[in-house]
Amino acid sequence: MIYETLTESDFRKKIRPGVPGGIPKKYFFYGDEDYLKKYALGLARSAFIADPSFDVTRFDGNSFSPDAFSDALAVPPMFGQLRLVEITLSPSDLRPNEMNDFLSILEGISDDDLSMVIIVFPAGSFDPGYPKRPSAIFKKFAAAAVPVCFEKVTGARLNGWVGKHYSGNRVTADGPVCAFTVSVCGSDMTRLSSEIDKISWYVLASGRDRVTEDDVRAAGCATQEAEAFALSDAILSFDRRAALSALAVMKERQAEPVAVMAEIVRVICDLAAVSACRRDGMTPDAISTATGIKPYPLSKYLAAADRTSPERIRALLASAGKADDGVKGYAKDFLPVETFICGL
Repeated sequence: MIYETLTESDFRKKIRPGVPGGIPKKYFFYGDEDYLKKYALGLARSAFIADPSFDVTRFDGNSFSPDAFSDALAVPPMFGQLRLVEITLSPSDLRPNEMNDFLSILEGISDDDLSMVIIVFPAGSFDPGYPKRPSAIFKKFAAAAVPVCFEKVTGARLNGWVGKHYSGNRVTADGPVCAFTVSVCGSDMTRLSSEIDKISWYVLASGRDRVTEDDVRAAGCATQEAEAFALSDAILSFDRRAALSALAVMKERQAEPVAVMAEIVRVICDLAAVSACRRDGMTPDAISTATGIKPYPLSKYLAAADRTSPERIRALLASAGKADDGVKGYAKDFLPVETFICGL
């Protein structure tokens, strides 16, 4: 069974200010982009709730219980047409009996009720499975509420969002500067929002209103995520110099050799899987479903697979395995990592 899943954009279209009638009253948010989950939750709050201090009830993993949830649903709205119950937790926060009671209460809520329930599963806490093979936990919640997927924002869309965020702070940044901001500060939108604010204030304090790459270097904080992406991209491009440069930055920031090598092994293993799927004639969509690699990073893996042979990938797998064994035997030593990179 394929469950109908809304995108973040679909959800925004359903949330019309002041018109709660005729829309589902139960949703669960999942996916990799927590920033957009918070934003969508805020839209629902703004659209339907006259006074959040009275007509919003919030639970987290520590405060939630099925009984407290049931009690919250029994309270009528005080200043509007609707109450909003926000629940942010991980499935692992619930014991099996609590999970069953929670789902039973959730299933009993109708679209005519005076409460809207939005469950937010933080990134990494909820495994949805695949569209054609949803996980058991996804099936349980999708039977009781409407799934809304918040996928990681990347590429041109993320760069465009960065530009709008800068504009909101009364500064301007052209496309290359927006892309540079992401490359330095990482692609997590929550972190990016904070870094963009800081860079913006730095520029305004300098008496200017246009952001440059030097401003990003001066005021932005590099993230290990960005460094890991730089290393992965360099490996998929078989670019020794770029890979060694990315590794030098990671060493300077005291990254752990074992963690760095584990990331390299993951990249090579994913490349081997994509290459095998490609040889079997699978489409990019099918490969994404089979491997769990999102479309944007998959495009890089496909390009790398097209540029190299299966024999070379097998050699890289063997070399990566040897380096992984080596790095676990050398305390705080990057020599096996550097040896692997030099053999790209």
